[in-house]
Amino acid sequence: MESWLTQNWLALLGAVTGSFALLINYLSYRHSRKKEHISLVLSCAAHHQQVENLRTLEETKNKEAWHGPSMVEFYTVTVRNSGSINAPLAKVGIVTQSGTERTAHVVKGQYMEESSTSNIEALPPKSERNFNIFLNRGEEPYAVSKAFVIDQTGKRWEVKA
Repeated sequence: MESWLTQNWLALLGAVTGSFALLINYLSYRHSRKKEHISLVLSCAAHHQQVENLRTLEETKNKEAWHGPSMVEFYTVTVRNSGSINAPLAKVGIVTQSGTERTAHVVKGQYMEESSTSNIEALPPKSERNFNIFLNRGEEPYAVSKAFVIDQTGKRWEVKA
């Protein structure tokens, strides 16, 4: 055994060094993979002008449609990306106490559309964006049970309101 070690010490040193380098490379890979993830944090609250908006709807209730707004901001859902990569969002909204899903609206050019994959930009890491849920003219005010966001992978993130 001793003669084998003296004859092959260089090969043994190379094998040990290579194995150690491979282990370091693997651990470095695992460490970097853990950092690349999407993590969304949600919050839902009444819109900061909810009372004024309800008053405006009530004041213009019996007037013609063009004399007042047809819908007003009612709730705001805040989505924060606490992950390390862009978060591609597919849908943002709330679920009312009655179980009805209400989707947030986003501005697209001069118009507003319900949030969908095609009109929501990816949320950069460590940033947040507000999405408004609207109350239409003639609808009764509703209470929120939870807010949700669905990313483009299909994962649904929820928070109780």
